[in-house]
Amino acid sequence: MDLKDKASYKNIIFDFGGVLLDLDVNRTYDALKQVMAFEGDAHQIYLDHQDLFDSFEMGHTIVENFLWKLQSKSKRVPPVDKMITAWNAMLLGWKPEKLQLLEELKPRYRTFLLSNTNEIHIEWVRRDLKNNHQITDFDTRFFEKTYYSHLLGKRKPNADIFEYVIADANLNPAETLFIDDNAHNIETAAGLGFQTKLHKTNANLDFLRG
Repeated sequence: MDLKDKASYKNIIFDFGGVLLDLDVNRTYDALKQVMAFEGDAHQIYLDHQDLFDSFEMGHTIVENFLWKLQSKSKRVPPVDKMITAWNAMLLGWKPEKLQLLEELKPRYRTFLLSNTNEIHIEWVRRDLKNNHQITDFDTRFFEKTYYSHLLGKRKPNADIFEYVIADANLNPAETLFIDDNAHNIETAAGLGFQTKLHKTNANLDFLRG
């Protein structure tokens, strides 16, 4: 179900990276290629480690094991701090107007965050919000509730994470707008009856204003 007019939805579920937080995943693959001394195409790092990345996003692999497994595939063993810096390279930070918009929307809608993420990225996000935006209560200031894949043991685009949110928040999907920059996630949400908006990565959210 595509996005209708504003009067048709009462709830909004936001994706995180690429919708709220600016993101460039290729920066991480390029950075990992350097620190791991990987000789192939940078995107091959993702293809070679997709199962590991998915497991990390679902909280099934702890930080230490995640980093060790990447180090073990490296031609030279990079220091942990360089691995973490490379993993965080995709995170570009916030457009202040998006934080302002979230603040404006919360009194008018039930707002939620549903993110495929991991412990390292969330630590970076919380530090960045505190240091650069003086925000220490992100989860509660802007949302009724936040749902993070690594804490739920589930990830998009699998239907079970959407079904969990529907039940936990007591949502009617037909009255709920789901915004994501990944077409696979949008497809699952639409199949469950959500109104959907396929968002251009890192674009503004002006369609929600007014």
